[in-house]
Amino acid sequence: MYDPIRKKEVPDTPEEFVRQHIIQVLLNAVKVPAHLLEVEFSLSAISKETEDRVDLIVHNLQAGPTKPWLLVECKAAGEYTWEGLEIQLNRYLKILTPKYVLLALGNETRAFALSPDGKSFKAIPGLPLYTKP
Repeated sequence: MYDPIRKKEVPDTPEEFVRQHIIQVLLNAVKVPAHLLEVEFSLSAISKETEDRVDLIVHNLQAGPTKPWLLVECKAAGEYTWEGLEIQLNRYLKILTPKYVLLALGNETRAFALSPDGKSFKAIPGLPLYTKP
């Protein structure tokens, strides 16, 4: 399967299928500019204490690397539970403070927005259209 962000063929795994579906949603429905989207973003670029990688990140160039517009974590159905996905997400949130979070488990998604005080996330029905910060 072809990844339009990495511009190469990638293995057709169940998790990659979910990731590629979300990439298409972000590009076509949410209208995220492709140049802001990064696949398998290494958190070691920010914190040398971790080797974790975020599935998808939409950078916010004005806010810097620790405050992306969106953080996305994807898993194939049956590989994880929502609770397991949230535990993984919470590790990332110790390093990053995104404006939005999207969790994708198979064909189900859950979206969250950072609260105005910047201290918590609240569930939202879906991601808004991308607007330049």
